[in-house]
Amino acid sequence: SSAALAGVLDALRAEPGSRRSVADWAQQAHMTERTLARHCQRELGMALGEWRQRLRHLCAVEALGHGRTVQETAFDLGYSTASAFIAMFHRETGMTPEQFRRELVAGA
Repeated sequence: SSAALAGVLDALRAEPGSRRSVADWAQQAHMTERTLARHCQRELGMALGEWRQRLRHLCAVEALGHGRTVQETAFDLGYSTASAFIAMFHRETGMTPEQFRRELVAGA
């Protein structure tokens, strides 16, 4: 319901690989970091960083499902290395991106 928060979320959806800090997003939304954190907690039920992580995970699943490589996907989503991306993906799904891709192909 917060227009300022909606603007931040829309910008992140448009560029999920953005490396902007929470402080930068708060400044863009013309609020303090604490106010942005309160809006996120109240409206999303989680911190902005957690929401951004979930967004990146969903984008990764979509990209890998469309045949993008791990390296391309990692770069597109703002990870500095493929191994950092693989660690996030494993943490979120319990499998590596390649295991995910194999299961996706096996299920097709």
